[in-house]
Amino acid sequence: MPRLVIPQIYAPLFLPNHTKEQAARFTPEYKADVRRRLLRGEELSNDEIGLKEFVLKGGRISGKTQNDDYATVPLLVQKEKGDVWICRSEESTIRRSVFQAMQSAIRDLGYTISNRKDTDFRVLTSPFEIIHNKTGNRIQFFAINKDINRTKAMTPPSGKLKKVVLEEANEPDGEIYVEALRSTALRFFDENSKIVYRYNPPPGLNHWANRYYPLLQRRGAVLIHSTWQDIAELLDPIIIADILKFKREDPLHYSYWYGGEVISMEGLVIWSFDRNKHVIPLADLQAKIRRNIYYQPVQMLYGVDSGIKRDATAVSAWAIYPDGLLIKLGTYFLDIAAYRRRTGVKGITHTDQALMINEWHGEFKRRMAGWGVIIPSAHGERWCFDGAGITQDLMWEFEKINNAFCKAITDKDVERDIARLVNSYRSNMLYILDTEDNKVSIEEMESFARNEENEIPEGQSDHTIDADKYATYEYYYNFM
Repeated sequence: MPRLVIPQIYAPLFLPNHTKEQAARFTPEYKADVRRRLLRGEELSNDEIGLKEFVLKGGRISGKTQNDDYATVPLLVQKEKGDVWICRSEESTIRRSVFQAMQSAIRDLGYTISNRKDTDFRVLTSPFEIIHNKTGNRIQFFAINKDINRTKAMTPPSGKLKKVVLEEANEPDGEIYVEALRSTALRFFDENSKIVYRYNPPPGLNHWANRYYPLLQRRGAVLIHSTWQDIAELLDPIIIADILKFKREDPLHYSYWYGGEVISMEGLVIWSFDRNKHVIPLADLQAKIRRNIYYQPVQMLYGVDSGIKRDATAVSAWAIYPDGLLIKLGTYFLDIAAYRRRTGVKGITHTDQALMINEWHGEFKRRMAGWGVIIPSAHGERWCFDGAGITQDLMWEFEKINNAFCKAITDKDVERDIARLVNSYRSNMLYILDTEDNKVSIEEMESFARNEENEIPEGQSDHTIDADKYATYEYYYNFM
């Protein structure tokens, strides 16, 4: 078999999902316990479940497809039964892309391939399939776009999937088609199976792929972000010279084209927010407390934005400190659309949401106490709800069970309220504590954008930003 040079960045693709010691835990008893925990409603990590997902992100000439194909071929040669799905958005793109690329990878690895049974691999074109003649394991190629039920009836011939690949994973019309593929594939998975999403980040901060794949990473998917530099030693000098010329003459589009970075002619709405400047490590806050035990919240302001069927409900917990700074200590985020898909309920009543927020609030105060942050008692808290009638229903339900000081923010002006956040971050008055539950807030700040007409398109996630507006309204217009 030819000796191929595999860039180090792609090494994880060639490794088993688990070491021998890790794999040993997936006994029938362990799986039964995981099943019970899932049925109880526990949120388990990919590692606990056994799921391995990769997000291959990069620009042109980064080797994503070729090296992942090299990692796929050995799965077919293994005696253990199991098949592979390789998908693209549209049927018309399969033959000249993933189908031909996989045949090239098989040849590169020293195997023979034809449309006969006397070679290592056999090719079929109706439908598109590649079969390992000795094991019978096969790759099926198909499209996933336009109809979410398109993949519903797909079944691997062996009854098991070793791997699923989505090429150009940013091309489907929306994440729902990716989720449809994923949900079908998982029925045929075990702890040794993989899902790989290969994509070039599209230009535009509002593109669904630039939100969805980072979300998968938060859930446990492994990110491999590659560029042409990872395979530079394999490139001809002519190619390298052309890339570097492009970098000098058009650095913005070079970042997109060859660096796999998100570029846009759009502008961030909260443009003054800087993760490196405005996100505070927990250790830094605790160090301040050690130097001065009285460096504690003077008052808490909770901004609340709500939904029932589609929009999310968010609570932003802002602490006012003795030096006048506001630090967001925590975020409650209930993705109602995702909750409905997960549970099958038609919506979540405000009565139930009030109970859920109250439960979160209790846990939030306990967590803060464990970190040395003393949250003021109820008289030092203000709950600032969206003044829309539907959110005031939630406010009244919350008041019933919490006896909190609540008020509705009815004086709303989109541009004025955005300017307040922009100016507050620009003057370094607002900071966010670097915690797991605040990540959703940070991501909204870094993705909420205007279009090229300087308008704010509908459909973006800005629920924690809205909650921030209500909390800071109370601070600037009533507290100060």
